[in-house]
Amino acid sequence: MNKPSTLIWMVFILLFILPTPAGKFIIDLAGGIFLIITIIPLILGGIGWFAWKSIQSKVQVCEACGSTFLNNQMVCPICGTPIKNTTDIHENIPASAATIDIKSEDIDL
Repeated sequence: MNKPSTLIWMVFILLFILPTPAGKFIIDLAGGIFLIITIIPLILGGIGWFAWKSIQSKVQVCEACGSTFLNNQMVCPICGTPIKNTTDIHENIPASAATIDIKSEDIDL
């Protein structure tokens, strides 16, 4: 005699379980697992992107040889060229040169 397939038994069991609270629990559990499987890669991708941007903001390129290194060094570790600090340029600008004065005027309509 042919033995019934396991798939048929699973369908019969699900037909009896799904209308009960246990069936709702199984569906909720499957939905939660699907949600976790889809959200975890998105979260890890976002964390990786923020980490990459943080590292990228701390990297500087030598103008002489083109090598990249962290920007806390005053001299290029490859060729020995002194590195210009771009922060010193912005710190020496007086505040009056960086602000815009706005004057109000009355307009008659």
